[in-house]
Amino acid sequence: RIPETWKTVGRVRRAGNRTYLLFRFMRAALCFGLCSLCQAAAQIPRAQKTRLSHSTLAVPVAFSADGSLVRPSEAREGEHYRCPGCGADVLLRSGELRRPHFAHRGGDGCSSESTLHRAAKHQLLRVISEWKDGVGPRPCVSRPCPKYLCDGGIVQDIPDDVTHAAAEVRLDDGLIADVVLFRGEQVAAAIEILVTHRVGPEKAVRLSVPWMELRAEQVLDRPYWWVLTQDGLQPFKCPTCARRDESGVRALRQIQDSALSLAERLDLSLPASPPYQFVAHGCWRCGKEMVAFLWPGGGDHSTRRPPAPIPSSVQHCATDGGGDYWANCCPSCAAVQGDYYLARDNTDYMLVRELSQDIYGLPI
Repeated sequence: RIPETWKTVGRVRRAGNRTYLLFRFMRAALCFGLCSLCQAAAQIPRAQKTRLSHSTLAVPVAFSADGSLVRPSEAREGEHYRCPGCGADVLLRSGELRRPHFAHRGGDGCSSESTLHRAAKHQLLRVISEWKDGVGPRPCVSRPCPKYLCDGGIVQDIPDDVTHAAAEVRLDDGLIADVVLFRGEQVAAAIEILVTHRVGPEKAVRLSVPWMELRAEQVLDRPYWWVLTQDGLQPFKCPTCARRDESGVRALRQIQDSALSLAERLDLSLPASPPYQFVAHGCWRCGKEMVAFLWPGGGDHSTRRPPAPIPSSVQHCATDGGGDYWANCCPSCAAVQGDYYLARDNTDYMLVRELSQDIYGLPI
């Protein structure tokens, strides 16, 4: 017969063995995962690694001996390079276990923000100079949609009458622009380089000349394709949105024509549109046909008084809590046609609300 003490020791040993086996299994799984991750990283091309992470480098680009900008992945051992931020010499470092990068001598240097900022300004000056000298293409400006932020927008070439560019120019308003495009002796436009700080509302108001804002990294990656993050140029209407507005106007006109036909049958006079919009509707209570109206600031139990003249079916209603609001009411049974019933039973109602906001800018 085995003593109870021995049985207890055996149970402890078996429990310890299970814990040890579990520990070894988890360690093996972790090592396998790390090996798989390292193999996947090794299969990524060096150029792609550099392109994905160059913004995290302290010196993402450097000047070569001829004054051109060079990335670490494009640099050659033994060549002479300078930092665009401070002008000091930088060293090219690379190896099998580390990506190519520039480094200041002694480890001290400037910030990546100032380096990107100065490199982007130099790139813009070079692009304009090469274009005007006939050895480079004309740069173009890509302006996103200002109204809907859709995928549309316009692309505009830099005008022919731009003669040259200069950096760090003080404008008549006292502000210093990063880069200025000149038309002879006159300022044509100012360019602000975005690294971390955008052009704020106050500065945008103070700028007395047309201006545009460009991301520094995009300038370095695509120097001839200027994608604006914001601008103070001449306003334009997005072609994509213009086509959308045209189709919206046609759809709105069809809904309005249906409501006009119903109003003629019911012998109703309709107010001007805009500000009013109207749709044919069936009362949720009695089912009879009526015309439902929409107006700026209306809906959602709005207390705002509708524009005069107010249609007779738009009534001033009171709530159980003592509040009041304006709403469509059925001319036959006086039932309030709230937004819930209008949105649930009438798809034209919601469509008119959206189209009025998009086309006319009316917050209906």
